[in-house]
Amino acid sequence: GLLPPPLPTRLAPSTPPPAPTSRRPWPGRGGACPGRGSGLAHPTSPPQDGDVQRHAYLQDVITQVSQVPERPRVAAFGCHVAGCQQEFGSLEAYEHHYRSLHTHVCSVCRRSFPSAHLLDVHILEWHDSLFQLLAERQSMHRCLVEGCPDRFRGSRERKEHLVRAHRYPPDFRFDQPRKAAGAPGAAAVEAMEVCPGEAPPPPPTASSVCIYPRQ
Repeated sequence: GLLPPPLPTRLAPSTPPPAPTSRRPWPGRGGACPGRGSGLAHPTSPPQDGDVQRHAYLQDVITQVSQVPERPRVAAFGCHVAGCQQEFGSLEAYEHHYRSLHTHVCSVCRRSFPSAHLLDVHILEWHDSLFQLLAERQSMHRCLVEGCPDRFRGSRERKEHLVRAHRYPPDFRFDQPRKAAGAPGAAAVEAMEVCPGEAPPPPPTASSVCIYPRQ
């Protein structure tokens, strides 16, 4: 016979529901996909821009270091000035020594000074016969610091000025006479001697005044 009306509708062909899909977890911690919020880069992922720049920078540094020429080693050599026994291990040390001690030389006593100013003061005070006559009447002793306009009646007054105004060490020596050989009691004319002791060092303008070690 005839089927009831609702039954053919329930037996009519219909679209099957989609089959359930299962997601296989990625290997790793928590099943997270590498490279997506986990902070871990996939082994086959291309290098980031920062990695490329870092690699190029390191390669450039290695290339520069490998291309730096080595300084030629120089054997120790002595000063060529007669009577000077100083030895040096580099050309820079020799040039500094020569500029400090052999550039400004007194033509009378062959003493050397680190600056033209000190050489002028030395020649004026030790080899100018008119200096002593003028020094008895007026202030003739110039300050050892170049650029200082002060003059003094004697070396003691000048030393006090250097210690007070230019921060020279209190025990520095200047114009120290030396006994002449074979002449007891006679003071030999000697170049100025300015040597700070163990006191705090003077300023840069004064430190260059040290010439000879204490004897």
